[in-house]
Amino acid sequence: MGAYIVRRSLFLPPLLFLGSILVFTILRVAPGDPVSIVLGPEATDAERQQLRDTLGLSDPMPVQYLKWMGNMLTFKLGNSIITNQPIGEQIVSRLPVTLEIWVLSLILGTTFGVSFGILSAVYRDSMLDYVIRFLAVLFLSVPAFFALTLLIVIPSVLWNYVPPLKYASPLQDLGTNLRMFLPPVFILSLESSAGLMRLTRSVCLDALNQDYIRTARAKGLRELVVINRHMLKNAMIPVVTVIGARIPGIISGSVILEQVMSLAGMGQFIYQAVLSKDYPIVQALSFYIGALVIIAHIAVDVSYAYFDPRIRYR
Repeated sequence: MGAYIVRRSLFLPPLLFLGSILVFTILRVAPGDPVSIVLGPEATDAERQQLRDTLGLSDPMPVQYLKWMGNMLTFKLGNSIITNQPIGEQIVSRLPVTLEIWVLSLILGTTFGVSFGILSAVYRDSMLDYVIRFLAVLFLSVPAFFALTLLIVIPSVLWNYVPPLKYASPLQDLGTNLRMFLPPVFILSLESSAGLMRLTRSVCLDALNQDYIRTARAKGLRELVVINRHMLKNAMIPVVTVIGARIPGIISGSVILEQVMSLAGMGQFIYQAVLSKDYPIVQALSFYIGALVIIAHIAVDVSYAYFDPRIRYR
């Protein structure tokens, strides 16, 4: 198992290198000049050139990349070109909000999707199965931003209730924290859990029709043992793959949630940076988020060996 993990981990450095080149190149060729945005149209050529020299935009592209990559690896993120505030401090202050959204979205979406998908497969063609399938289609049909907007509008109109708007740490005020995060994250998780629910049902139905399931039942094993020990482990590889693929969707969903709910997190931070062409912020967050997604996919790849031990010997 250890050798398999090492082999898979060897993919990490080249993937990070290619991802960093992609982030660096796309932001350099994207339309819009950050110098012109910061200084405005009234700036002189000398002022523009001075800011370019300060930001390192006058250096050759390979030199710019090496300097930027060195700063990313040593966490020297510099200052925002719009507000001149340290980027690292802003990330640290906003990170708890976004991390909580990511973790809750992953836990809720995975729990609902996998558990209801298993129930739908085990009780195939029952009333429970029909209800779960109907809800899955319904959740897939409702856009997240629309549902989040209704979450604010309906309680405020009907009950004069507005969720807390100031961030409260779960370690300091758990009740306020849950009232702030749980309802919107639950709404955000419904769409992703619906797709996972349909996939889980499909792969579990396929596993239930295999010969080893019939053999296990013929041996007199209890149905719960058949499902837990024989069906789930063999059906989980496609499900785990989709769970890993949900990571980028969770990240992008946090941008929508933070904008609609006015939460000062990383999603709102990068959204405002993109609008203002604050490319040092966009570059740094794109690189770190990309690295997080790559690491998550490597972890999913490694987890395959747990569900199917034959994989580690390939």
